Amino acid sequence: MDAARALIGVQLRIIRRDPWFLVIMFGMPLVVMPLFVKTMKLSLQAEGFADATGAEQVVPGQVVLFGFMVSGSVAFSVFREHGWNTWDRLRASAASPAALLAGFGVPWVLIHVFYQVVLMVVGGMFVGLRLRGSVIAEFLVIVAYSVCLIALVLLFTATFRTINQVQAVVNLGAMLFGGLGGALVPLEQLPGWARAVAPITPSYWAMEGHRAVFLEPGGLADVAKPVGILFGAALVLAAVAVKKFRVDETKEFFA
Repeated sequence: MDAARALIGVQLRIIRRDPWFLVIMFGMPLVVMPLFVKTMKLSLQAEGFADATGAEQVVPGQVVLFGFMVSGSVAFSVFREHGWNTWDRLRASAASPAALLAGFGVPWVLIHVFYQVVLMVVGGMFVGLRLRGSVIAEFLVIVAYSVCLIALVLLFTATFRTINQVQAVVNLGAMLFGGLGGALVPLEQLPGWARAVAPITPSYWAMEGHRAVFLEPGGLADVAKPVGILFGAALVLAAVAVKKFRVDETKEFFA
């Protein structure tokens, strides 16, 4: 895995030199959160959470929604190598498809975890998000969601030929999965058909985990199911991505 470790270091240096995408993606949910806190407060109180502030839905929901968009950056990193005409050098390293995908994926898992943690903390400072349950349980939900999303986008990367195709799917997935998974509004407000299909989305399980520790005093046992499903899905998605990924395929970065 020497190739993977070297590639991880390179990707982290590139991200550090050009952080503006992440800066913008931090700012957008912070603008949205205060706009819907009062509305979500009424929704949660109607569900029976009498002392809810609304932040318990708004902050995790925006983190889950925009987190999907941030995860698309791992595909951008892969396609960028083709646009820079440096992909052949990676091929010449004789690194396996698994090592290459790990080299691109691991940095973005770390960044994705950092992204979620910071937004949760800032959400507590500005809109009153309070953690009622276990800190460790919440962190596991964050990590599991990050790993699952990055694995999913790596599968998109292996499947599609142009960066425009991947970005379109990621943007659509963010809104579709976010809506179905209860990131935009509480799941109870969705129509019956939406609630029925919601469990196929990563956002549903992430929100289930967040609700367990923000609306209730949930611990590790309470998040075991959503965390387990997210990690399990990540393993399957990563395995399929490795199988589909072809290092000799030409990707179009400027298409």
